[in-house]
Amino acid sequence: MAELTIECKLARRYAMENMAGSLAYLLIEAVPNISTGLRSLPLNISLVIDVSGSMKGQKIKYAVEAAKLVVTSLSEDDWVSIITFSDEAEAIVPSTKGSNNAAIFYALDKIRTLSGTRMQYGMEMGIREMRKAGFSGKANRMIILTDGETEGEDWCRTIALQEKDNNVVISTLGIGEKYNEYLLDDISSATLGSFFHLKTPEQISDIFQREISDASAGALSNVTLSLNLSKDVTLESIYRIFPSSVKLQPRIEDEGSTIAVDLGNLKKDEPAVFGAKLKLPARPSGQITIARAAITYSIPSLHIKDRVETRDIIVEYTCSPDLCGSVDREIIGYFNQLNAQNLIEQAVEEARSGKTDAAAKALAQAHAITERLGNRPLTQTIQQTIEELEQKGMLSADGVKAIKAGSRQTVILDGSQFK
Repeated sequence: MAELTIECKLARRYAMENMAGSLAYLLIEAVPNISTGLRSLPLNISLVIDVSGSMKGQKIKYAVEAAKLVVTSLSEDDWVSIITFSDEAEAIVPSTKGSNNAAIFYALDKIRTLSGTRMQYGMEMGIREMRKAGFSGKANRMIILTDGETEGEDWCRTIALQEKDNNVVISTLGIGEKYNEYLLDDISSATLGSFFHLKTPEQISDIFQREISDASAGALSNVTLSLNLSKDVTLESIYRIFPSSVKLQPRIEDEGSTIAVDLGNLKKDEPAVFGAKLKLPARPSGQITIARAAITYSIPSLHIKDRVETRDIIVEYTCSPDLCGSVDREIIGYFNQLNAQNLIEQAVEEARSGKTDAAAKALAQAHAITERLGNRPLTQTIQQTIEELEQKGMLSADGVKAIKAGSRQTVILDGSQFK
């Protein structure tokens, strides 16, 4: 039995004959087979912590406690580095084995807050330390904690884009109301990481632990999804939908007939779900293979390298409007999760422009989608945002950060949502 199976489903299996421009909504599920003995990749962790003056007090206290919990959870095969940044960056814990607890705790206890915020220096130093441990065959995770705006924002974005090629996932935590949520979201999205908005310092530890648990579940490495498109079929967009939604930036290969997306690592214990929107050419009646999907992966623990699983995607062209109107509601439900995210982003921009009625309408539509699909955490966040908009006629900085961080939350659909 294969270590990974790939399932491809179309929202509509039929397309109208001799009609160009129809859209095909393709869902691709990569499902690991845990019975094959998949084992976790060793971790390569870098904690990058803001120590600017505004972090003084409870924020830095809880950050240090959270970092210590991370260290105690690591195995002797894991690597960790800890970087602090203000005007400058310092590797207070250069890359070392996770079992070196005493020295790490000593360094953490000496952390003091300074002045200035230059996160780009912290990111650069974190990558430098992670490189010492080696990226290959590891779950590489950088976790950034900050509470303020930084110089060099474009520099930070560039670092994230570059390090995605090394399978480095960067997750970002913003605490309070003064950081730039757009920057933190851009950094995490570029590397398929997560962005969290924290209201209190007490939340730091839970998020650090969640991120370590998430990284520890990685078992398949160097994963690439590719779509070989048939003649005249074009890609409109491609997303990861679960475990969180993010628009993917594919490479174009084979003179445009193949698109490929590097996905980094996949977890051993949950599926990954992707959605592609394809534009179809005109064709006469009959079955047509519109694309071949392939996932290439390696499993270091089983000494498997560059294994490939493929599936053909077939559409049947017909003259029957009834057949063309038949829709798989579960697949549309996955794409509606992307629609909810777009509506939230639209609402935030409308609210920033003072168009509260338009913002409220978009939020209500997003709320209806997430509630119907059983995404309770995001539904609750949207409801809180709606109530704030109704009461204040605007969104606070905290409200914008909370809804933006929550907007990429998605859920696995099992059909029960449509009964």
